Amino acid sequence: MRASVRTAPFKGCGIARVTFFILETGPVNKAMTKPSQHLFSAAQKQLVVIICGLVTGMAFIDATALNVALPAIQLSLAANSADAFWVLEIYLLFLSALLLVGGALGDQWGRRRSLRFGVYAFALTSLACAAAQDAGQLIFFRAFQGIGAALMIPASLALINASFEPAERGLAIGSWSAVVTLSIPLGPLLGGLAVDYAFWQLIFLLNLPLSLVVLYLLKRIPRPPFEPEHPAPLDVTGSLLITFALGMIILALLEAGRAGQFFAWHLFVLGAGFLCLAIFFWYETRTKTAMIPPSLMVKRQFQIVSVQTLFLFAGFQGSSLFINFMLIQSYGFSALLAGVVQLPISIMVFFLSRPAGRWVSRYGPRGILCAAGLIIAAGQFGVILYDGGAIWHLLMSMAILGIGVGLMAAPLTTVAMAAAEPGQDGIVSAVNNAISRIGPLLSVALFGYWQAVMFQPQLFEALTKLQAPAFITQYLEVHWRKMAAIVVPTDWPPYWQDTITTLIQTTYIDSVNAILWGCVSLSVLSGLIALFYRPTDAQQQSAEEEQAQ
Repeated sequence: MRASVRTAPFKGCGIARVTFFILETGPVNKAMTKPSQHLFSAAQKQLVVIICGLVTGMAFIDATALNVALPAIQLSLAANSADAFWVLEIYLLFLSALLLVGGALGDQWGRRRSLRFGVYAFALTSLACAAAQDAGQLIFFRAFQGIGAALMIPASLALINASFEPAERGLAIGSWSAVVTLSIPLGPLLGGLAVDYAFWQLIFLLNLPLSLVVLYLLKRIPRPPFEPEHPAPLDVTGSLLITFALGMIILALLEAGRAGQFFAWHLFVLGAGFLCLAIFFWYETRTKTAMIPPSLMVKRQFQIVSVQTLFLFAGFQGSSLFINFMLIQSYGFSALLAGVVQLPISIMVFFLSRPAGRWVSRYGPRGILCAAGLIIAAGQFGVILYDGGAIWHLLMSMAILGIGVGLMAAPLTTVAMAAAEPGQDGIVSAVNNAISRIGPLLSVALFGYWQAVMFQPQLFEALTKLQAPAFITQYLEVHWRKMAAIVVPTDWPPYWQDTITTLIQTTYIDSVNAILWGCVSLSVLSGLIALFYRPTDAQQQSAEEEQAQ
């Protein structure tokens, strides 16, 4: 007999339940089921929930607010598009590559110590990001912010497991979910408010008071009673290989986009990145300290859910970034309005996650995950059809996107967790989280290159047809890499100011729509991948069956 996924009783909202499974990292140690000291009091447990909620909420708000603010940051720092993408990509690179290492360090150092170091690093680098004077400085500090997040995120959620008895963890997650639920729609709104009514640096400065509160509360709790007695070993070589592999792939794609074409060194770096990626998988099958157990990598169920996760998040989150740029820089939306139009996504996910989770446990993942991919594609197609007219069109498209994401999130996580063998729950959720971040990391780099090679020739071909004066062509030859953030000089003749401004906006919209077609393809492909699931792929062996084995 098969049973549905093992979870503690959880009465929180669906999206928070999903978020917990995705973000929890570090292999489960059975020794953690026996307390090493006296159990926490009720007050101490409340502090743990508050700490985890603040840390997770801070990470959510920082990431979602930045997506809305990035067009304004590009304009403020006079950065080109490649630099703007690097601000996002360098953070995702170190976060996704080091999440598993961060979880293992939490086992080695202890939950509180690892969390304290992560919060310190996140706060200090947030301050440095706010003080950045140019794009290069901001990119540099964002790299270290990603490292801090890779320590902070897994340690915060592992603290719940280490602080509560197994029977109480579900209720603890339910309390924690209330804070997380509030943070999800707050990010785009706070990002928009900061840009429109204050300054974009406020997005990073908001992390400072939250970090101080977390550090103060951490001093008030002792060592958790369920810390692992035998921490998992670190896979230093594997973490370096995956970081170098992803870093070189991203470097080659983004810098080729900056140049407008691939040169020999871009191809060399890209090839070296894929070589390091192949070496990483080869190494993981032979080392005793593998961050991804070889038995997991060859499991059919895990392979399908990993590929689908990669394509779904690559298509959805990749489209979200470029949609923000298009709405703000080409259609003239304020940052706040761009954040508001995304609220239907959060609303739909909030209401659909729990019923979707129940559906997949009862009927299996094939139908619902196939539908989710196709519905996300339909929402992206709706954005392609938007022409700057009635905003209800855009809101409807975002609502359709939200329905797809709401149907996807819980079932995808349920299947991933069902692929875990006894004792692998933590590592499966960690790998699933890393893949969900690697997807947009790669798609933004690939689409960034694709956009550059479309925007430049289309822009100059139109200039030739318009018979634009030489001074305009020369100006755009210098500044085209800024794309929709190009500032047209006010001393140009009024006719050419209006004509070139419109040309830049329409050319940028065309390039984003081409990218959205790519995202539609990824979403459809992810839906078709779901057809390879079996009806029992969302189910996991019961405890009795595990013991019998």
